[in-house]
Amino acid sequence: VTDSRSGLVWQQTVDAGSYPWAQAKTYCTGLSLAGTGWRLPTKAELESIIDDTRYSPAIDPTAFPSTPATYFWSSSPYVGSAGNAWVVNFSDGNSNGYDTSNTFRDRCVR
Repeated sequence: VTDSRSGLVWQQTVDAGSYPWAQAKTYCTGLSLAGTGWRLPTKAELESIIDDTRYSPAIDPTAFPSTPATYFWSSSPYVGSAGNAWVVNFSDGNSNGYDTSNTFRDRCVR
């Protein structure tokens, strides 16, 4: 899915797995979906696809079908708390910092 505002290309359908932060980053960099160059998005990039008019999931279901209403990792470390990184909750659109050993979903971007 290409975001016309940012020019970013998003993975449309997400992998069914949940991963710790380091593995989520590895998953994205190893993705070869319609080419290479994939990575885990920053917090701001991930928040840019939140649809505030929707809930559970808080994302456009046409552009991103079957998105689970759960937490997704960003590549952004949670500053001030070593070992934590930002996640975006696609149930309600909120963002929080969590320990990087937790397992959450990922959606890759390039």
